[in-house]
Amino acid sequence: MGMRLKTVDFRTSAEAFGHLESFTNLEKAPNLTAREYRLDRMYALLPLFGNPQNAFKSIHVAGSKGKGSTAAFIAGILAANGIKTGLYSSPHVETYKERISMAGTFFDETLYTATASMMMSVIEAESGGENLPGGLPTTFELLTLLSFLIFRESGCEWAVFETGLGGRLDATNVIIPEASVLTLIELEHTEYLGDTIEKIALEKAGIIKKGVPVFSGDQHPEAESVFRQTAASKCSDIFFPDDLVTNLTSVKTESGPWAQEALLRLKTGEEISFKLKQAGFYQAKNAAMAVSVLAHLKRKKETGISDINLALGIPSTALPGRMEVFAPAGSPKVVLDGAHTPKSAILSAQAFFETTGEAGGTLLFGAVDGKDTHGMAEVLSALFNRVVISTPGTFKKSDPDEVFRIFSSTGISAELLKDPSDALDRALSYGKPVFVTGSFYMVSEIRALLT
Repeated sequence: MGMRLKTVDFRTSAEAFGHLESFTNLEKAPNLTAREYRLDRMYALLPLFGNPQNAFKSIHVAGSKGKGSTAAFIAGILAANGIKTGLYSSPHVETYKERISMAGTFFDETLYTATASMMMSVIEAESGGENLPGGLPTTFELLTLLSFLIFRESGCEWAVFETGLGGRLDATNVIIPEASVLTLIELEHTEYLGDTIEKIALEKAGIIKKGVPVFSGDQHPEAESVFRQTAASKCSDIFFPDDLVTNLTSVKTESGPWAQEALLRLKTGEEISFKLKQAGFYQAKNAAMAVSVLAHLKRKKETGISDINLALGIPSTALPGRMEVFAPAGSPKVVLDGAHTPKSAILSAQAFFETTGEAGGTLLFGAVDGKDTHGMAEVLSALFNRVVISTPGTFKKSDPDEVFRIFSSTGISAELLKDPSDALDRALSYGKPVFVTGSFYMVSEIRALLT
């Protein structure tokens, strides 16, 4: 194979992740081509490491809205029942370690550095990866491979994987899961996945595997049709909420650390009540999806989870930047949420009002290029008193001036402060609760200032 020996030895996880980021990073500079968007490179890498993706049982989650929270709830329930469970999700808010965790808890620092060092040493021995199909691996492929290796090395029994982009050709789509989960499909990444709900659904449906049960949230008719047809072609049972759930109700919690308490009734007659840290009925639906999936798998003896308590884990599950509340001393509440589509933005705004107990407030908004800023501006401008526009970091290209112009055209009182620190100070100065949204990158900038 013409092996070229070169030992890689990272000193910190930050150094390791920084090196992985130096490869083609489609999150930072999206420019998908046939060279980058393919699975054969993953299939070439995996045997070099003994196919680590087969070392644990897994669940695969794709969709446009709610996939991160749903994946976290599934992992949280399993972990709370004493099952060592890996969670692979994206994007991160503060550190790449958020993407590869033990159901939201970081692994030991040395596991990240030692595993990444081993992985890159093997790849360096294979001409640095240049001999792979299409050339060098991408950042996301390396992160996905690293998650497989860390979950195996740490002895995870289960792992939950959230797709990065689409599903069919996503780097995570090399696993054969116990269940495939499809959350709400919206128009997103249209330049890569297609410009209709049907085309996007076809890409997401690519995670459906032969004979593996499929669980879907409520969908647009076009997406539901695609999922039913794909599942039938794969001889896979498919379940929608009405197939599994009799009723789901939620009430706002007036005190304590929880925002709401929900009661889920399954078609089997089982009732599960749980508390949630996050406001918004859509979060209760995400948790209900997680419970429904595991309730079905629980009845299959071969999965080894027949005795789990489905009510455990949900109250303690929280992701950074997903309806996350901060209360700075002497200042109004600040609520962070990475909503970045019109539908998700309006649902998150409604949850913000539930959290603060009042209407209006100040919107602090930043969006990267390629998002439906017009759509988000249209729905959000009708709900807030004013908006402060800022820069969602430098990781991805953005145009705050254009975002400011779009919001100004709606008639809302708008200001542009490109420095996030200045923007946060201005938003807080109005003395009203502040809602930060539009992009996880905007959330990341503000969260760093608050923490």
